Amino acid sequence: LRETWPISKERMSEDIEQHLTEKLQASGRFSLQIDESTDISGAAQLLANVRYVDGDSIKETFFFCKEMASHTTGEEIFKVTDNYLKENNLCWSMCVSLSRDGAACMTGRVRGFIAKVKAQNPQIVTNHCILHREALVAKTMPPELTEVLNQAVQMVNYFKSRPLKSRLFSQLCAEMGADHQSLILHTEERWLSRGKVLSRFYELREELLEFSREHAVPHKDRLADKSLCARLAYLADIFEHLNELNAKLQGRNENILSSTDKILGFMGKLTLWREALEQGSMNMFPLASAAPQAASERAIYAEHLQTLKERFERYFPRVADIEDNDWIRDPFNQESESSTEKLTMKEREESTELRADRTLKQKFSELTLHQFWLVCASEYPTISHHAIDQLLHFPTTYLCELAFSTFVYMKNKTRSWLSVEQDLRVALSSVPPRIKKICAPRQAHVSH
Repeated sequence: LRETWPISKERMSEDIEQHLTEKLQASGRFSLQIDESTDISGAAQLLANVRYVDGDSIKETFFFCKEMASHTTGEEIFKVTDNYLKENNLCWSMCVSLSRDGAACMTGRVRGFIAKVKAQNPQIVTNHCILHREALVAKTMPPELTEVLNQAVQMVNYFKSRPLKSRLFSQLCAEMGADHQSLILHTEERWLSRGKVLSRFYELREELLEFSREHAVPHKDRLADKSLCARLAYLADIFEHLNELNAKLQGRNENILSSTDKILGFMGKLTLWREALEQGSMNMFPLASAAPQAASERAIYAEHLQTLKERFERYFPRVADIEDNDWIRDPFNQESESSTEKLTMKEREESTELRADRTLKQKFSELTLHQFWLVCASEYPTISHHAIDQLLHFPTTYLCELAFSTFVYMKNKTRSWLSVEQDLRVALSSVPPRIKKICAPRQAHVSH
């Protein structure tokens, strides 16, 4: 009788896990994306995604989610990950790269997770999530702008923590014909959320000023300050640009080459904007350009842009070396030939042969970058292996953040006891369950 029950999510999860393990073993190499967080019950959760070669394409999917039995130390994170790999007959020598955050438990030189991994595989490439690094860069600003930012956030959170004040403010906005009737709450966990917070705050500044005349709003005397409004407009604009960059870096199937290009492009714009400011132009900042701006204010903004540029250079020290991988982007471009100088002789020999292969040159424009290099693998294995390893790298921990969002939805206040790994695997995995294989040993219902 039991064999006629419907297929459970546990069986589907087990099959997905087994199927993925078989694919990883067949691929022979993969990249990991690992992050940890705390759930509603206070338990630490370690979540991983994996990217691997599957036939003629590179795929990425959910790998595992494990509750940490003790503190989230580098040793414990390594122990959990290492045990999972061993249980599935995988080894660290197959892992070509690892993307993670910059927490101390990850980066400690002796007991950190990365140190433990490198002891198993010295050749592994580790990458600090680009999204995390951009957020660290965005926190850099001169004291004049920091003060304005903090005051605006305090005023916003004052309204959001007092429902009555928030409703009264919404009524006032409606009466004054404002496009918006509420402020956006700022949360420290999503630091770049300040961009939308500031934009909404700036758009409702007149309504806030009117409301503060009858209510005790923090820093109410600053709302009429033209200097504050001018700086607020600039902050809203620059954070909007930072948010746009952040959005471009997110998404599935992003590789380290395209992500680095976007970072370099933004660094170039910072230089362009600073030069424009020094010449008195603010067209790149729509809100700030519409507000009266003194020369002293523009000097503060120019200083901020220069500091941002320097911080990007500090947190992304290797972006200038991206040209070394131009041969991956276009192996047939004669200008990219110089980028092969750091390759081994065998790789350079295959690169030279590949550049003369006119059949593959025709295919290059028809295929995606990873598809092209996978096609080349049979005839030019050494150079293709190198290129594919680069394309396997995760530039961010974006998929982990997506998975945590699903995790929070599943394990909420009413289900804080739930163990969700199997649910997450069924919900998030791009590897489908093999329904026919699951059903094969089971008895089918006889029609009546």
